[in-house]
Amino acid sequence: MVIEAMEREIIKARERSNGKKATIVIVDDEQPILRELRFLLGRTYNIYTFENPLEAERFVEEHPVDMVISDELMPEMRGSELLARIHKKHPDICNVVLSGQAEKDDIVKAVNEGHIFSFLYKPVDRQQLLNVIEKGLENRLMKLTMAQQNVELKRYSENLEKMVEEKTKQLIQAYDKLKMLDQSKMNFLLYLAHEMDSSLDRIQRLAETLLNYFAIAGTELRLEKRALAIRPLVDTILTERAQEIRSKNLTVRLDIGEGIEVEADPGYFKRVMEILIENAIEFTPKDGTISIEAHKGDQGHLVIKVSDTGKGIEEGDLERIFTPFVIESQKRRPGGFGLNLPLAKYIILSHGGSIWAESKGPGRGASFFIAL
Repeated sequence: MVIEAMEREIIKARERSNGKKATIVIVDDEQPILRELRFLLGRTYNIYTFENPLEAERFVEEHPVDMVISDELMPEMRGSELLARIHKKHPDICNVVLSGQAEKDDIVKAVNEGHIFSFLYKPVDRQQLLNVIEKGLENRLMKLTMAQQNVELKRYSENLEKMVEEKTKQLIQAYDKLKMLDQSKMNFLLYLAHEMDSSLDRIQRLAETLLNYFAIAGTELRLEKRALAIRPLVDTILTERAQEIRSKNLTVRLDIGEGIEVEADPGYFKRVMEILIENAIEFTPKDGTISIEAHKGDQGHLVIKVSDTGKGIEEGDLERIFTPFVIESQKRRPGGFGLNLPLAKYIILSHGGSIWAESKGPGRGASFFIAL
């Protein structure tokens, strides 16, 4: 924002210097000198004259000015002091002072400090004054051009720094993704090698399962989110699995408020809930208990919990069960391929949520959590 404001000021100043009359303020406590300079310069420049330096300073504050020419000795203040004050607020304005021989040391000091472009002795030589004004305005235009180039260079430097930072970030992400893909590829090949000894029927089911898995996990999901009531969705899934639940004499406990909703894609979210509930039914022995809860978390997130009193999960597998092609066949559902939980994770991550599992160990049940 600071750079843009500075650039706007520079552009405005350059526009005034290119193709337009320059504006010059002349300050002198002698009216005859003001009349003479106004007559001399009035055709070439926009001339504003002031006897009082404070009035001239106020004018400069309120109007665009290219040059200020000031007498040195004035009752209210010295010209070099006036020009120093103007320079502090408007360093782009070119300043010239008119002085007598007696004030030479003060003027030289002001020139060295950068407040003044040049000084002229009184009485002023006409041609010398015109030359100083012309060179002063040229000098000002050159400084404005350099200032704009510096602004552009600074912006380019900042943009370049951001570009390098962004590209570095992208390279790191690409490298991490490449490592992940390489590892996934190796896991997949080992997984296939193990399955190749299976029956033709199982290989056919594996092919169908892989096609279905990659049709979702291999793409960027186009979600059509809307408000979904959790309780009716869970009731529907339990009704569809009622025979399995009865055959194992499972107890199902629900703790879901009627008004609990989630913003999600109906089809994809139902698939995730089916996976968690089917897993709970599959891994819970006869006469076991399944609990399904949904409540608002401390930060307003919806937290869904599906628990069972089943076979439990080893600590080292709590994260691996969500990674495709790594869980050993004896730890999966009987006859399963170990891709349901990785698929559930992909869907939940696509919704901007998280999914994880907790277990106290083998034989002590497991709990699966979704936070959205």
